[in-house]
Formats: sequence, C-alpha cells, structure tokens
Amino acid sequence: MFLQYLYARGDRYQFTGMDIFYSLFLLVFIFYFAKSIRDKHIEENPSYRYFLGGLMAKIVGGIMVVLVYTLYYSGGDTIYYFFDSMTMTNLLFKNFIHFGDVVINGWENYKFSYLDSTTGTFVYYRSPESFFIARILWPFTLVGLQQMVPTVMLLALVSFGGVWRMYQIFIMEFPKLERPLAYTFFFLPSVFFWGSGILKDSITLSALGYFFYSFYYVFIVPKKVFKNLVIVIISAWIIISIKAYIFIGVLPGALIWIVSKLTSKIRGGFIRKVTFPLIMIIVGLSGFLLLNTLSEELGKFKIDRLLDEAVVSNTDLQSDYYGGNSFSIGEIEPTVQSMLIHMPLAINAALFRPYITEARNVMMMVSGLENLFILLFTLYVLYKVKIIGIFKYFNKNSLLTFSLIFSLFFAFAVGISTSNFGSLVRYRIPLLPFYVSSLIIIRYLYEKEKTEKRELSYSYYKAITE
Repeated sequence: MFLQYLYARGDRYQFTGMDIFYSLFLLVFIFYFAKSIRDKHIEENPSYRYFLGGLMAKIVGGIMVVLVYTLYYSGGDTIYYFFDSMTMTNLLFKNFIHFGDVVINGWENYKFSYLDSTTGTFVYYRSPESFFIARILWPFTLVGLQQMVPTVMLLALVSFGGVWRMYQIFIMEFPKLERPLAYTFFFLPSVFFWGSGILKDSITLSALGYFFYSFYYVFIVPKKVFKNLVIVIISAWIIISIKAYIFIGVLPGALIWIVSKLTSKIRGGFIRKVTFPLIMIIVGLSGFLLLNTLSEELGKFKIDRLLDEAVVSNTDLQSDYYGGNSFSIGEIEPTVQSMLIHMPLAINAALFRPYITEARNVMMMVSGLENLFILLFTLYVLYKVKIIGIFKYFNKNSLLTFSLIFSLFFAFAVGISTSNFGSLVRYRIPLLPFYVSSLIIIRYLYEKEKTEKRELSYSYYKAITE
C-alpha cells in the first residue's frame, strides 16, 4: 500500500525525493492560493498586504524546525510527533475501526494489539498531551503523503489561520498599527520559528488565536454568536488537551476583558466604579467554578495542585537531562508568599531571558538578541510614558487591558515553573505577540495624546493671535 511506506524508528528522519518534489508542488499551490485570498480582500482590508508574507514566513519557520531537528539536534520531539502521526495513518489503512477508536478515545495499553510491523508503534503513548498531537496531526500527514516537509507545510497553512485572526482583532481596534503589529505577530523570530513546526507550541498558538478571535465575537462585539461559541469551545478543548496551563493563563485576562466591556456601557463614573468590583466578583466566581468543572481535564494543572506542580517542574527542568541550559530564580516553595516574592524575577525570566551573555549555542544566541530587543523596547516605553502613564493607558482600551494582564500573568506562570532556557523559549511563545503588541499600543496612545495636545495648543494660540 502506497502510504504504508516503511521507515526506521531511529532518532533521524530520512528525507526522500518525494519530500523535495511534493514540497515544491505544495509551495507553488499554497503561494497562489494565498495570493488569491490576499487579492480578494485587500481592497476592503488593506492589512491583507501582510497575509502572503506572514504565511510564507510561517512555512519557512516550519521547514527550519524540521532542518534544525534533523540536522542540528539529530532527533527530538518534532520527529517523534511525526512518527506517531505516521503510525496513525498506517492504522487508518490497516483497520478503520481500530483507527477510529484511537483517534476518538485516546490510548490504552490493550490497544497495542491493534499494531503490527506494517503500522509501526507509538512513541508518546504514555503521555496523553503528547499523544493528542498524533490524534489531530494525522490528516496533515495523510495529505502530506507521510513526508515530513509537506506535512509541516500543510500544518503551517492551517495553523496560520489562528495567528491571522489574532492580528485582525488588534488592527480592528488599532487600524493605524497594522505594520508594526504585523511584524509582531508574523516575524518575531521565536514566534515564527517555534510557533510553526510540528510541535505542541504551533498547535496551541493557533488554537489560542481561534479562541481569542471567537471570544471577541461572542463576548465583546457579539457577531455570529453560536458559530463563534462553538469555535471557542473547540479551541479551548484543544488548548486544555495539549497545554492546560495556557487556558489557565488566558482566563484571568479574558474575565477582566468581559468586565471592562460590561462596565464601559454604564454611564456615570461613580456608578461604574461601584459596579466594577461587583461584576468582577461575579465573573471571577464563574471562572473559578469553570476551572473546578474542568478539574479532570486540567489534570496536574487543576487549582489545588498548581503550586506544587510549579515547584516540581522548576526543580525537574534544572536536571542535566535537559542539556545543561538551566538557570535559577531562587529557592521556591509551594506557598503563595514564596510565589509573590519570586514574581518579579519570574516575569523578568519569561520576558527577557536568556540574556545574550547567557547564550551557549546558536539557538540561544538568536533568542538572546530577540530578548535584548524586547528589553530595550520595554525600557524605552517605560521611559516615555512612566509607570503611572502605563496605568492610565491600561484603562483606556479593554483589548490593551486583556493583552497586558494575559502576557504578564502568563509570564509569571512560565517563569515560576521553568528553569531551563531550552524549555523557556518555547513555553513563552503565546505571550510574546500580546506583550510586544501592548508596548506598541501604549507607545501609540502616548504619541497620539502628545500630538493631540500639540494641535490643541496650536489651535488655541492661533485663536488668540487672530
């Protein structure tokens, strides 16, 4: 059978001629497909000028991940995810009933009887989160003819939709920032590289984009509510199934976003100030009940285990097994007091580390340069608007409120539970577009206010001198 092509279960993926020729065919097809979408929408939405470039960057990033893992690392999780998805497609052709059972219900050890020499076996059958990748990746592997580069190109094409939708929400709120926000969402090195390959990060980033976009059209600007609510539920399910902590990280900002939107409709400053905490309590309790309801799905990330798991993860990632790229923000205990004490160092680590001086290889050097840019941009914005100014702009736009809360809360969660640079640069991917976009928006609001004051002063001067 054509798709039951045999492959070695080593660390390395063996490239074939089909990888090259089918990849070139797909590249031409995707290019003209994306170009037709751009040309169709660019008149009514000028931001589509970045659609083709953004998609091509994502495809290039995905191919770079393949090359790095096969030629530089000589193996790794992206290879094993692909091997597991190959086994899934082989099982599809061997026995459709068994295939459906694995895809729908997941893995149990008795299902080893489903496999034989024609299917291969699974690598990540012990990890439900990692095995979930194979359960959703198999259609891409099937259409990609079980070739890795075509598979990653197809995954990049579909997953780009989530990132594009995130970008669209931001430019709907701030249409004059379409260029800098495009750079943020599509061309930040960490985002287009780690967020593009056959990795958990690319799938969860895309799912976060769909969740964010549809959440906006359910709770903030209601539009096609039922359809978007279904997308919210599906994307939340994907995020929770792969990386539940991302959903936990996004929830506080999302709840405050809803509250900000609700209170913004209330006339009268005093009534709004009185009503805000009341609505916040109601919505906060709703969020707490939601997390409790999802406790089984959240697994080790459920509320009563979060602090313990953060400490365990932080300690584990300092072991030599993870390549020696470890760092420490101090002795952490599973208590609220200890977490709060270490909060500034945790946020600093997630946003700005590894520093260039901490880079030990080429990959860390690229991340170090990116972090240097983010650090300098942060200092520049703080210098311009001051800390008090940030709070002022923070209250002016509910999207900015959500973006800052999510990025800083998520930075704290990642920084407190991660002590290995190799893991850190990947875990923080979801926060980067939101954090850098927040800086861009704050700078824009500052410059806009400054220009308006200047024009008002000029108008006043002109009026009194005429």
